[in-house]
Amino acid sequence: MRHIRRELLTCLILIAMQVSLRAQSPDAIPVSALPSSSTPDAHSVELERKLEAISSALAVTHQQLEQSQQEMGQLREELAQIRKLLAATQSGAVQSTGNSVDAAKTAAAIEALQEEQQTIEAQVKVHDQTKVESSSKYPLHVTGLLLFNSFINRGSVDNIDLPGAAINSQNNTTGNGSAGATFRQTILGLQGYGPRIAGARTSADVNLDFFAGLAYTSYATSAGTVRMRTASINIDWTNDSIQAGLVVPLISPLSPTSYAMVAEPALAGAGNLWTWAPQLRYAHQIPLQSGRRVQLEFGLWDPPTAGYSTNELFRVPSPSEASKQPGYESRVSYGTFTGEHPFQIGLSGYYSRQSYSGNQSVDSWAATTDWRVPLGTRFEVSGEGYRGRALGGLGGGVYKDVLFGIYTPTGQNAYRGLNAIGGWTQFKARFNQSLEANASIGLDDGYARDFHEFIFPPTVTATQLRARNKMVFGNLIFRPKTYLILSPEYRRIWTWPIYGRVNTADIFTLSAGYQF
Repeated sequence: MRHIRRELLTCLILIAMQVSLRAQSPDAIPVSALPSSSTPDAHSVELERKLEAISSALAVTHQQLEQSQQEMGQLREELAQIRKLLAATQSGAVQSTGNSVDAAKTAAAIEALQEEQQTIEAQVKVHDQTKVESSSKYPLHVTGLLLFNSFINRGSVDNIDLPGAAINSQNNTTGNGSAGATFRQTILGLQGYGPRIAGARTSADVNLDFFAGLAYTSYATSAGTVRMRTASINIDWTNDSIQAGLVVPLISPLSPTSYAMVAEPALAGAGNLWTWAPQLRYAHQIPLQSGRRVQLEFGLWDPPTAGYSTNELFRVPSPSEASKQPGYESRVSYGTFTGEHPFQIGLSGYYSRQSYSGNQSVDSWAATTDWRVPLGTRFEVSGEGYRGRALGGLGGGVYKDVLFGIYTPTGQNAYRGLNAIGGWTQFKARFNQSLEANASIGLDDGYARDFHEFIFPPTVTATQLRARNKMVFGNLIFRPKTYLILSPEYRRIWTWPIYGRVNTADIFTLSAGYQF
């Protein structure tokens, strides 16, 4: 602040001296007498530019200083309340030393209060420090999750780091299982906050992980390569919002809780429609009594291709992009949405057109529902369900949009959208602020009758013949400190091909993370 004021004062003195010298010069000519085409002195123009830049910097700095002072004041008030409560608790602990049970409870309460006090003090110190800023002078926050996953897989799976399906163990070198560890699910993110536009708050964020592929260089097969995970630009009014981003489809807003499955959301490919893709979304909220509200959403979505692109160098259009129109989404929901125990229930719909070779088209659609219901203060039930067709781009139909082969009713080669039904549900129990448990089950089921209508070519793959995928898992999540995470998890996968026996796999995972 002082160096800005000194520079501003110096600029003002220089300008004043220049004006004074001009006025005292015998050759000084009034400005009105100059031709209309003459230009001001270059040095004066430069000084004026510097003055404008300094004024803008002062305004932004003043605004940030006021915001930081308000936040620091709030944190100090919370700190004072905690200190008062801590003093009262310590006094009560001295009076109740005769009761060992009460003393233990009091000691635990004191420890929790001390940890919360340390957290608030750390937050106050952060606000006292210089914030990370971008070139636009607006705050920029670094976020992330440094995540270590160790695993033991019993049975053959499609991906040892993050199994999504069990595969046939015959002629497979990993038929008896595998074990390993990885940091590939680590997440790094940036959050930026911009100016108000037409009364709306503006913000943006981007998140990266290391799950794009494997770096096949010496001793780096488990390192992974960077990919863009999600990104969004947000404009938020009180009851309206606009978002452009690489995000989950708005018809599937929830996911189960797991630190073993992060690079793809938990139960992906087993009842959880999740695929991140470009989306333009508008939402409007209708406030109701008791803090509840109705939310109406509409979105345009760019559905990706199910499976891998056949072109390794360039991006090729997905069947939906080849139709030259986006996917359409809508959702109506009701609930509280915020707070420690949010309640919500929603109904959604989706439609997109897909174009294939031979001038063949398929209508992709889905009807979905989602729910999140607290059961008291410690328990919660959440989940999603769907019914649709050609949902491979969304992560449904066991990652298949269509079936291809000789269509027996016509005897011709044809594409037909695969009908699918599925969903997931999770039960959550919070024992205290540091420990919670989760149990989930999910199922993605392609209609068997659709498979039986085809004679498949000899080149058909096991993935194309995969008809059903089921998954259950349970985990504990322990946070010994605010930013530390420890989570053991067990997961079992059943995968059914349309012909043959079911394949199974058991996955044991221990995850450790540091969230910042």
